[in-house]
Amino acid sequence: MTNIKNVYDEVQVFFEELEWNSAIKREWIEGFLRQKAWQGADDQVLSDRWHNLQMFVSYLSYSGDITLNELTAVEYSLAVEWMIVQTEEFKPNIKMVNHLFDVLREFYDYLATKKIHLDTTELEQAAAFMTGGKQLKFIEPGDEESLLPKEASLTTIPKDIGSIVGEAVERLMHKFSSYFQRENFIDDFDRALSLYLGPLGQMPDNENDDEFWLGFWDYFLFDYHLLANDRTPITQFESDCSKQLNDEEQKILKELMGAKFTVFYVESVVNQEWVDCINLLTDEKIRLPNPNYNYKLVKKLLFYGHVFLQQEEHELVMINFITSVEISSNLRRRIKEEINRQKAMLELQQPGVTWGDFIERHANAVRHTIDLLATWARVNVTSYAQMERNFPQPVTDEKNVNMAVTKSIATYMPQFGYSLHDTVLAQKMWQDFSRITTVNVRKPAVWAAAVIQVYSRINNGEADMPINVLVEEMKVGKSSISTSSNRLFDVLKLEKYDPRYLSEEGMISLLYDLQ
Repeated sequence: MTNIKNVYDEVQVFFEELEWNSAIKREWIEGFLRQKAWQGADDQVLSDRWHNLQMFVSYLSYSGDITLNELTAVEYSLAVEWMIVQTEEFKPNIKMVNHLFDVLREFYDYLATKKIHLDTTELEQAAAFMTGGKQLKFIEPGDEESLLPKEASLTTIPKDIGSIVGEAVERLMHKFSSYFQRENFIDDFDRALSLYLGPLGQMPDNENDDEFWLGFWDYFLFDYHLLANDRTPITQFESDCSKQLNDEEQKILKELMGAKFTVFYVESVVNQEWVDCINLLTDEKIRLPNPNYNYKLVKKLLFYGHVFLQQEEHELVMINFITSVEISSNLRRRIKEEINRQKAMLELQQPGVTWGDFIERHANAVRHTIDLLATWARVNVTSYAQMERNFPQPVTDEKNVNMAVTKSIATYMPQFGYSLHDTVLAQKMWQDFSRITTVNVRKPAVWAAAVIQVYSRINNGEADMPINVLVEEMKVGKSSISTSSNRLFDVLKLEKYDPRYLSEEGMISLLYDLQ
């Protein structure tokens, strides 16, 4: 009976930690497990039944206020998709999904003996549709009437942008949300929110503000770079989850992955359906759906957001979330000048950088630049001084670089919360330093700690990585770090917000620093 008690303990702990009211009561599950035990079920069977019910209860809590009788076949399908994303052991195959439905049938039968009668029609329809063929299928919006298996085919993207946002993208967003609520993305979510808000960190008065969260998710999916591998979240999602999507969803995901952050304004109205626009940064002409604004107003607006190429018609189409701000033509010119200066700063770090490269790395800085100049009435946000400096150059690229220091930087920076991109920039700093001067490395951790501290000071104004933390974690002396840090500053002629090693966080801090 010890293991049986453990199952009950698991049930108790789960419901005590559940943050939302559940449509399924704890006593129902406990009663169901007791009945199975009296019928001769062994410990393994009881654990299996609880595991499946636990996933189902978790989904119901995630999806919001909903009763069991309100569950449709589509909702059961969404529940299965959510479980596949959230639970590594729950595989997308017919056998596992069939077993889940069998457990739900057993549970519903038990509830019926307690005078809690549920209509199982939707459950049976979902089971028949999803597991009735040779491969697992999911229920699409619009399939509710027939709920018959359909032949796999590549469905074309709806021509109407409203249909894309209202149906296909909304469905994918549900899956994005489920995937990125995993525990291993918590640090990324917090970092992305901090970058999106900027140093002032002003959340909207209403924390449920739909417009704010739409804008944030638009940034997070398309422009944010993950700590571990520098990928955008939508790229990571495609890598991990594309095989779990149906043909239509895979095609739409591919289209979305081609989305590009663009700043543009309307040059002329072609007709009721289309307007000709100018890309503010590249002067490229693009044709977009008519926003149907007053013509005099639309000529004063600057738009920014993501556009993507609809392959069938080779037209650029707005998606998801486009922001507009009313500005004068002079302010539009100044915004362009500021962003041009930021691109020039990136070119010092990454010679030959294109506009595509700049936007891929610093789309968020562009958002903040427009907001600061248009809303906060700043004269400028990008330092002129950094562009006028003469930087020391390595004598030769062939000079040896101490790889033990390079590896130590790569080992410790992620532990301190830095991204892969941060690590690469810090290693570049060490490489440049090593090729300008002769370095006698007796303890690699000392130089690695100095590089990390200097990198932190450059990108945050003052060291947000306290030297005491470096001393404790890297087992090096405080005076040794200080001496090495001073030498790095002197040899490389480093300054705050040095463009050679400026991170995404550093760029945003620069914009808000009133020089």
